[in-house]
Amino acid sequence: MKKYLILCFILVISLTSANAQDKDSDHVCKTDTCCVDTPKFAPQKGDFTAAMVFGRGAYLNGGLVVPSTYGSVSGAAPYANDVDANSNDITNMVGAEGRYYIKNNFAVTLSGGAILRNTPYQLAIPAVTDANGALIIPAYQAVVADERVDVNVSIGGQWLFNTKNDRLFPYVGFALPFDYARRSQYDPTVTVDDQGNANIVDLGARHVDITAFGIQAVAGVDYYLAKDIFFGFDIKPISYSYAFSVKTPGPGLYDLEADTNTVSFFAQFSFKLGFKF
Repeated sequence: MKKYLILCFILVISLTSANAQDKDSDHVCKTDTCCVDTPKFAPQKGDFTAAMVFGRGAYLNGGLVVPSTYGSVSGAAPYANDVDANSNDITNMVGAEGRYYIKNNFAVTLSGGAILRNTPYQLAIPAVTDANGALIIPAYQAVVADERVDVNVSIGGQWLFNTKNDRLFPYVGFALPFDYARRSQYDPTVTVDDQGNANIVDLGARHVDITAFGIQAVAGVDYYLAKDIFFGFDIKPISYSYAFSVKTPGPGLYDLEADTNTVSFFAQFSFKLGFKF
């Protein structure tokens, strides 16, 4: 419910601003020079647009399973989880997109986002008891080191087309996406049994990395609510992605590698709310 309220708030603010700008742009000109300054909705060479992107997340982290300390190393291969048949949410903000128009009808694009998390490890502290076994200071468990990285970047180009509606601008283009994801864990716990035998959980970090890149066709449409505010939709008519993962269960151990190819048709869409500068 909170996501829907936020989205509705953004739309209301945009529509209110659009209405105000339209009133300014629709005033009656008293002189010929006034009419020359009437706002144009079409982007021009040198314009820059910035948009919030909503939809299914573009972070590729399917199959990102850290090897376990005990047991076998997971054989889960990487997969393009940003392509899904049934789970898409237009209220989910997934990143941002910028476009710079080097021509009136062509723009270079840059979009993406990043999430970085890091939890440093802390050593365990054993309990302290008195001669009778009564607890004086409780034991403190170790803090497991946890590193998480999710990055997606896409560069491309888009050709803009004019229509009979001076607010509506369809476009086609291409995108070259790059994705990187990493999960790393290290448990510094060391225990000693009654016989004095030490048990070391991890000798070093266990981690898994996924790297992916591909190429996509892009088709979409922008509708300008005002001269500097627009919303739009786009879809990927065809998309190809190659992803490979490397799992390292510990220092000096053999890495497990896997790769996946993904081709999709009309399976990725996004909603945009943006501004022109």
